[in-house]
Amino acid sequence: MTAVKFYQGKKVYLRPVEQEDAELVYAGKNDPQVRETLFLFAPMTLEQVRAELNAWTGSKETVLFTICRQEDQQPVGQTALVRIDLVSRAAVFFIAIYNPAFWSQGFAGEATQLMVDYAFNVLNLNRIQLHVCCDNDHAVKAYQRAGFRVEGTLRQAMYHHNRYCDFYVMAVLREEYYQTSDV
Repeated sequence: MTAVKFYQGKKVYLRPVEQEDAELVYAGKNDPQVRETLFLFAPMTLEQVRAELNAWTGSKETVLFTICRQEDQQPVGQTALVRIDLVSRAAVFFIAIYNPAFWSQGFAGEATQLMVDYAFNVLNLNRIQLHVCCDNDHAVKAYQRAGFRVEGTLRQAMYHHNRYCDFYVMAVLREEYYQTSDV
């Protein structure tokens, strides 16, 4: 079957979620390194992952994509806009690269930029926000490169490794995107 490339970049493309993607998510959400970055604490069965994917793909408030490498069409992660509110024209951004071997190769950064473009140019949203651990410098810088700005800090938002962690609330607005992009 020919790959469906819903939204394309240079290194990655975004495609609709397929049933076989459950195995990628299952492996990722049970991988110690990935769990660490996503603040996951409980093991997930393949059936739980399938149910979660079905819930996300069945929701009118969520747009979920699988991130694939252009060079070989290999799925590397997922990205989504969740809690899409068409009245306030806002959504929450999510991304996960489920195999640490694919980290630091620019896939997440390009997928983030594709999603921001999709949110503003296709969905006609005005605001995209996210939460990220303040200690995750790599992710914070990647989000900033995509246009997100720190708006505030959620103090002691999560308990992790015997301490409370602060999280940034970051967002990018439509007007900021158009001021800095070549669109």
